[in-house]
Amino acid sequence: MAILTASDLSKRYGAEPILRGVTFSVEPEEKVALIGRNGSGKTTLLRLLAGLDEPDAGSVSHARWAKIGYLAQIPTGPGDADVFAHALSGAADVRALEARLRELEAQMARPDVHDNPHRLAEVMAEYAQVRHHFEHAGGFTLEARARTVLGGLGFSEEGMTQTLGTLSGGWRVRAELARVLLAEPDLLLLDEPTNHLDLAATEWLEEYLGAFPGAAVIVSHDRRLLDAVTSRTLDLDAGAVTSFPGSYSAYATMKTQQIQQQAEAYRRHQEEVEKLEAYIRRYRAGNRATQAKSREKRLARLTSTPVQPPRAQPVMRPAARTASQSGRMVVRLQEVAKQYDQRAVLSGIDLEIYRGDRVGLLGANGTGKTTLLKIMAGLEIPTSGRAALGTGVRPRYFAQESADTGGGDRQRTVLEEVLDGRSLTPEQARTYLGRFLFSGDEVFASVGLLSGGERQRLSLAKLLLDQPNLLLLDEPTNHLDIPSREALEAALMEFPGTFVIATHDRYLLERLATRVLTVEDGRVADFRGTYDDFKAKRRRPVGQPSPQRRGSVPAPREARPARSVKTRVVTFEELAVQITAAEQELADAGRLLADPELYRDGKRAKSTRARYEEIQRRLEDLYRQLAVLETGET
Repeated sequence: MAILTASDLSKRYGAEPILRGVTFSVEPEEKVALIGRNGSGKTTLLRLLAGLDEPDAGSVSHARWAKIGYLAQIPTGPGDADVFAHALSGAADVRALEARLRELEAQMARPDVHDNPHRLAEVMAEYAQVRHHFEHAGGFTLEARARTVLGGLGFSEEGMTQTLGTLSGGWRVRAELARVLLAEPDLLLLDEPTNHLDLAATEWLEEYLGAFPGAAVIVSHDRRLLDAVTSRTLDLDAGAVTSFPGSYSAYATMKTQQIQQQAEAYRRHQEEVEKLEAYIRRYRAGNRATQAKSREKRLARLTSTPVQPPRAQPVMRPAARTASQSGRMVVRLQEVAKQYDQRAVLSGIDLEIYRGDRVGLLGANGTGKTTLLKIMAGLEIPTSGRAALGTGVRPRYFAQESADTGGGDRQRTVLEEVLDGRSLTPEQARTYLGRFLFSGDEVFASVGLLSGGERQRLSLAKLLLDQPNLLLLDEPTNHLDIPSREALEAALMEFPGTFVIATHDRYLLERLATRVLTVEDGRVADFRGTYDDFKAKRRRPVGQPSPQRRGSVPAPREARPARSVKTRVVTFEELAVQITAAEQELADAGRLLADPELYRDGKRAKSTRARYEEIQRRLEDLYRQLAVLETGET
């Protein structure tokens, strides 16, 4: 039986139809990708599936037993709640069971209950039932799992105590994602879950979703995650959904073949129509009029069921060219350090980048990648050391926040932004903007009214128009849909200059990078080789636990020096033994707390409760040690 069924869904906003007759179903445990261009209606469809909006026609049904978890692109939450408490709120059912256990324990301690055998038996029976559900729901390890999930998404112990109101939008998305995952629903509906995640957190989420025992519908532009996790692809185009078996890469191949077949069928159909029309015109009044009449009937049948050409999809067509070639040495950093107030961001960086290098810049959020790019671009001055560009280098920097700012004056039009300071005619600028999907009156739209994806495209248009020979790109694919990402990748593949690109898009890195720099603890490690080579060399965690319903979850992972496999396996075994013993102790202490006789002695009840809580803390610490061991830290 399907866990989710969408039947003939339609939705419009004003006069604009968004969805038309959308029908599909999702089976339990099935992982499905929902893809489509920006603005195609993916978020609208997810909200309908989650029951947050009502369709104009059609229906959405869920299995009666199904628990639904939904992650919005821009989540809301109580600003005064701390991150840890917000994450735990996802498991509200488990917390409610725990609260009821505490209430029942308090009742058993009251004389009017423990001195009344009938009433005591009632309370004990309920306590046993509630405790059974609490244990089955993973209540004893909930807080430990919450710390592991938050750690996997990049939160430090200190970060878990921050209130949501103090977080940036990206970190609020992470907190909300933790809340949704800890709810452990039967069906996950995720709208761009990897937005704002760094590479380590994205890989952690990929592993989590791969082992997640429930079903999922995932909207994402992260092609590598879709390939790793999903087994079916729903293509949302022109308001309709078409289902393709297989992951994103399989879908892309089948979609291309489908378009080619449709184009070939249309070509043959048109050729046949033209031949028939030509024959009829030539012989209608001659000695072959009978044959012409027969062909008229055939033509009528053909035109009554016309073959449609493939729907033309506008595609971004950027071109990355250089006005001149630089010298061999492009960037040289010598003992570069950078600090803000008393916080050191970079220290002792020695680095040389040469003409033609295609550099992938990796590192967790906040490690200094943006600062390093700005120093290379000359937009930041090192606190100490020297940064220099080589002969003939024309650098251009693409800021990560371009989608928020548009890289210019929000009051200007798109056309004015491109014309500013450049020797272009309005007609030339409009033609150029068409390559970045700004057509017709769209060029007169104010920058401040553009969507994130549109601002990203505008910033790329301005950047590439100046034809630099050094591109310093900070997350250039953010807010771009998959076709636009692929178009940018193709342009960079042909770029004859040098580029350094900070990105969490692994698909892009695999295609482009021939050298990898990693930033960590203020230092830069230099790997000469492709991103695939870098991945092969990078340490893989040993013995990493997989998420089970109400069970353990993957620990956070980062690229750190590996200890010997033999030492790690022994340590994992020791920790596993300690965790098993602690869980047994916790269960034993829980049974003591369920004994009504305990509450006749207030002092003993208090000490037993303290021991129970101490075991809980020790178990959480053991889980934290496991998480640390997974990351390879000492």
